[in-house]
Amino acid sequence: MLSKNQIKKLRGLQRKKERKNTGLYVVEGKKIVEEILDSSSDWLELYATSGWFRQHPKYEELDKSFEMSEKDLAQVSTLKTPNEVLLVLKQKDEIDLTEVQSDKMILALDGVKDPGNMGTIIRLADWFGVKHILCTSDSVDQYNPKTVQSAMGSINSVQLHYGDLAQMLSDLNTHQIYACDLDGASIYKTDLAEQSILLMGSESHGISDEILHLADQKITIPSFSNSGIDSLNVATATAIVLSEFRSK
Repeated sequence: MLSKNQIKKLRGLQRKKERKNTGLYVVEGKKIVEEILDSSSDWLELYATSGWFRQHPKYEELDKSFEMSEKDLAQVSTLKTPNEVLLVLKQKDEIDLTEVQSDKMILALDGVKDPGNMGTIIRLADWFGVKHILCTSDSVDQYNPKTVQSAMGSINSVQLHYGDLAQMLSDLNTHQIYACDLDGASIYKTDLAEQSILLMGSESHGISDEILHLADQKITIPSFSNSGIDSLNVATATAIVLSEFRSK
């Protein structure tokens, strides 16, 4: 059984303000937790049902492991169907932007607010070897529970930088900025620079004029359909463009 303070703490970490104040976040669900446990020992607290501990006995006797009942799990979980185990971790330390300049490919996101899309983009970045994502301050929090769920273990592998995106892009003058925009040139016919920043816009508004003005070139994913589809989901578009970048 969890104490009232433990339940209060775990429920509090569902809120952005509390995550910011404590510097902690929660991941939950068997697959994502086990992926993190297999790849890192840098976690603070493990909460799991007796059934999960029976399957993973090496974690049961640790000082930072706590057994919880199904009732406890239902109180602290953000999932519609709670899933046996959750992990409390410390948020990553911020990294100075000067350390980003040596990376050949960087992602930049202007106002991406859907947590599922953000998590998927983080997972994609990890898959394609992109280590840094630049985000406007109004982009969704990377530690939002839905973002963490969508990103899976990749949340620990990719560094996000939040702030004045225009300033960050201006500071990275070593890279060519390619803005994904409906008015751009076909990505399949574009020669891409070795050091590139891929700039993606929000789900509903695209890239703001202020940010778009900083792009060296606008690119697009041409449609081959006559059905009238006018745009792609930002995560889907990111997957296509990253794949094309990596193929060249």
